Amino acid sequence: MYDTDSDGELIRLAQRGDRGAFGALYARHGKAVYLYAWAMTRDDRDAEDVTQEVFIVAWRKLRGIRIVERSALPWLLVTCRNLSRNALRARRDALELDESLLPGDRTRHERIEELSWVRQAVERLGGLDQRVIHLCLVEGYSYAVAADHLGLSTSAVAKRVERARAAVRLAVRGES
Repeated sequence: MYDTDSDGELIRLAQRGDRGAFGALYARHGKAVYLYAWAMTRDDRDAEDVTQEVFIVAWRKLRGIRIVERSALPWLLVTCRNLSRNALRARRDALELDESLLPGDRTRHERIEELSWVRQAVERLGGLDQRVIHLCLVEGYSYAVAADHLGLSTSAVAKRVERARAAVRLAVRGES
């Protein structure tokens, strides 16, 4: 449908509200962005999340995308690099959980063992899921604030928290 080889033209159309033109931009560069994200994160889920974030940022900043030789790919890859670094940083920043927050009358050894399962379950989550958990469950931000900060919808944040809680429950039960 879009016969242009210029990303600039696709972006101009998208600025006018043509979502199909933005879809064509994604179809043209989505795989390259994903592969670059995967090369940096070495994690399928993180690479998918970063790729999604790159195109969310691109949609929000359509007027700021710099075209180089008729292509938006350099801009997309720089954005991808920055978001991948953020994902890696989030992965490294282990969640500091206070063992006194665990419920029940357990011995210190049982609490530490349970806490290690929780940490392992959280570490298995992708970088974006870890950031959602950190913002919502550790820092106490609302889903709406976390969604705005991460460029996601509130329902996407809620779904990620629900998925993470389920993973932690399974880990604590020893089922993961």
